[in-house]
Amino acid sequence: IFLSLFAHWCRCDLREHLLLGVMGLYNSPSDTVDEMLDAVVMTNPAIRRLQGFQVIVAAQSDKNKVALISGGGSGHEPSHAGWVGDGMLTAAVAGAVFASPSTKEVLAAIMHVTGAGGCLVIVKNYTGDRLNFGLACEHAKTCGLDVELVVVGEDCALPHRTGGLAGRRGLAGTIFVHKIAG
Repeated sequence: IFLSLFAHWCRCDLREHLLLGVMGLYNSPSDTVDEMLDAVVMTNPAIRRLQGFQVIVAAQSDKNKVALISGGGSGHEPSHAGWVGDGMLTAAVAGAVFASPSTKEVLAAIMHVTGAGGCLVIVKNYTGDRLNFGLACEHAKTCGLDVELVVVGEDCALPHRTGGLAGRRGLAGTIFVHKIAG
C-alpha cells in the first residue's frame, strides 16, 4: 500500500510541476541568463564577463590576431560561452532564452575585442541572429573596424527547400567553423 501511495504522490507531484511549467532549477526566470553567465565565468579563470552586457570574453587576447565572435539565444548552455578560449572564440554573446542577442550586445562584443587583426563574426542561420549580428557588423564597419560576417547553414535536419523563408539553420557545424577559424 505504501508503494502505491508513494507512486500516486509522485505522479501527482510531477503532473502538478508540469502544469505549473517547472522544468528546471533557477532563482528567477528574469535572472536565468545573467546567473548562467556568472556561473560560467566562476568556473573558468580564462574568461570574464563584459561589464553591463551579456557577453563573455577571453580574459587575454591578442588584438593583432583576428577576433572570433559568435553567440545566439540562451538555453543551450554551455554553448557559446563554453567555446570562448584559446583556439576557439574570443567572445560569445548571449541572448535571452531562445532569442537572439540584441544588436547593442553584439556591437559591445565587437568593439571590445576587435583590434588591428579585425574580427570574424560567425552566425547561425536564424533570422534574429542574422539580423542583429548583421546590423552590429555594419555599425562597427561605419566606426572603421575591419569586421566580416559568415553565416553557417549546414543543418541536415531540414530538407533543402526552395522559396521558403526558413532554411538550414547551422547548428552542429558551427562548432567546427569556430575551431577551424580559431
